[in-house]
Amino acid sequence: MAQSKTAAEFWTRANTIAENIILRVERYAALTIPKVCLPKGFDESNTDQSHDYQSIGAQAVNHVVNKLMLALFAPSRPFIKLMAGKVTKAQATKGGLTDIQLNEVLAQGERDAVKELDARAQRPKLYQILRHLVVAGNVLLYLGKDSMRVMGLKYYRVKRDAEGNVIAICIREDIAFDELDEKVQAILAKRYVDEAVVAHYRYIVREPSGGYTMTQWVNSDQLPTEFNGKWTAEKMPYRVLTWDLADEADYGTGLVEEYIGDLEAVSVLSEAVVDGAVLACEARTLVNPTGITSVEDMKNSENGDVLAGTKADIDSVQMGDADGVQVAQAVGSDYEKRIARGFLMGSAVIRDAERVTQEEVRLTANELETAYGGVYSTLAASLQLPVAGWLFAAIGMPLAGTDIKITIVTGLDALSRNGDLENFRLAMADLATISTLPPDLQMRLKMGDIATFIGQGRGVDMSKFLKSEAEVQQMLEQQAQQRAAEAAATQAGVTAAKPQEGQPAQ
Repeated sequence: MAQSKTAAEFWTRANTIAENIILRVERYAALTIPKVCLPKGFDESNTDQSHDYQSIGAQAVNHVVNKLMLALFAPSRPFIKLMAGKVTKAQATKGGLTDIQLNEVLAQGERDAVKELDARAQRPKLYQILRHLVVAGNVLLYLGKDSMRVMGLKYYRVKRDAEGNVIAICIREDIAFDELDEKVQAILAKRYVDEAVVAHYRYIVREPSGGYTMTQWVNSDQLPTEFNGKWTAEKMPYRVLTWDLADEADYGTGLVEEYIGDLEAVSVLSEAVVDGAVLACEARTLVNPTGITSVEDMKNSENGDVLAGTKADIDSVQMGDADGVQVAQAVGSDYEKRIARGFLMGSAVIRDAERVTQEEVRLTANELETAYGGVYSTLAASLQLPVAGWLFAAIGMPLAGTDIKITIVTGLDALSRNGDLENFRLAMADLATISTLPPDLQMRLKMGDIATFIGQGRGVDMSKFLKSEAEVQQMLEQQAQQRAAEAAATQAGVTAAKPQEGQPAQ
């Protein structure tokens, strides 16, 4: 598709494909989390969100998103690691820093960056991003100066090349004219009234150099150059993310789409179970109209009443099919188990038995989690890396122009809730091996630096557990004073026990 001259033209040309995708995503959202992609014309003031007969879809999505949040952005440890290059190491050496001290400075930067993420309260935005990716497969992330913004598929259109690189992005928001920037209102005041609803476009195009330029439009009116933007590929604040992107595709697919058949089957079966159960509870009594038993007497009688009639005139009819309800429940249960396995829900991972070994649970869980190893690698490059750069810039630690590289810490090791404790145990076990060394060798070792080095290797901040030099010195002084006091007391006891001159010994 040739480059469009205006943002509105690009939106119109790209809209045909996007609208068909949005219709599919609305169906996926209705079976899982409706708010991810509400249907067209939805009005929150007087319209209820669609809710299905089953909730396994919502449970599955929330479960896998929480698991991804724990794996990608664990609150207890940095998800990023800084690696110093040769130039930075040389500069540190000239400044009198050892490699261990330099690594500790970088590790402190990693911790400060993660603290900044919590200080800005941006974790809920990251949760929204992952939920959009799981359900819709697409989302746009804007890394602003002070906060992030998450935009669903309805707000943007994208064009990619054959390799999946973004060629153009168009963001459209239909808003009231008086909600635009005051400078924009001043420029276009003569053309629009305050109550008018206008289309505000941000049109981002990739340049031949690899960078991106942005122009802004209000309907067909382009705003002056002061509203334009220009960035390198690394610093581009608009990031179009996908769960799984096929070759030569502009939009990705989500995890829900891979299990949509099972979700729709559970929906149909759940409705059948509800309807069948209601019918199964219905009962009617038939009375022979030509018999001697009175219908009115049967209707108006109470428990224990004596009526004139014969038993042959009366028959009880049970509505519905209880056996059919049980079949629907059994089939639906099989579908739910398949969905639970696909979304890593623990209730489906562990077999139903009286005795299940811990090793069996671990191996089964790892087998399922390995299926999404490629997703972690994709999100590391497309989501975690830009967020990491944004955080380092926020704490005043820009890495541009240096040879310090950002490495993302992710994978199966990051999925375990007990990972931090396990890493600490391994670090302490490494330190314990030093006690087996000969005493003369132990005296030559710098225990503080060794503990810090082991902590860095195991991913544990040992500074929280190690005493400072001042605390160690104070402890040594107290021990020396205690030994001196004990020696003085012992000496005083010996002196008192010696006989004085001229006195016989006792």
